[in-house]
Amino acid sequence: MKKLMSLLFLLIIASCSSVLEAPKPEDFYGDDKMAEIMTDLYLMEASMTSDRGAFTALEMLPHDYIYKKHDTDSIVFKENLYYYSDRIEKYENVIDLVEERLDILRDSVAVRQEKEMRLKEAQYKNTDRVLINDIEDPDNQIEN
Repeated sequence: MKKLMSLLFLLIIASCSSVLEAPKPEDFYGDDKMAEIMTDLYLMEASMTSDRGAFTALEMLPHDYIYKKHDTDSIVFKENLYYYSDRIEKYENVIDLVEERLDILRDSVAVRQEKEMRLKEAQYKNTDRVLINDIEDPDNQIEN
């Protein structure tokens, strides 16, 4: 029994060590292009999660849009994805680039939201003043 288990263990080890890495695709993306595509895919999937109805109403196929935007197709993308997946360090570099891009987008959205909030607050304060003036002087006879 021990011999059988040992033999089985050796076979498993041997079979795992002969796994081939995916070859470099003919139409190879560099780290930057792969990060751009993956960033867009993550954003598209997040958008679909939050409002799937919008995509259904537009009759839009999100992945097809991304492939068209980056002048590629699903086969070439998958070949590149397999290439990077088999090379963990390169894949981690791409993921780091994606995270940087998403951080930049998040920060720009936060700045835009802050500006919109300030604008709404200013509009609210101005509306508040008008309402107070109307209560104090309904005929608008007092000059500001």
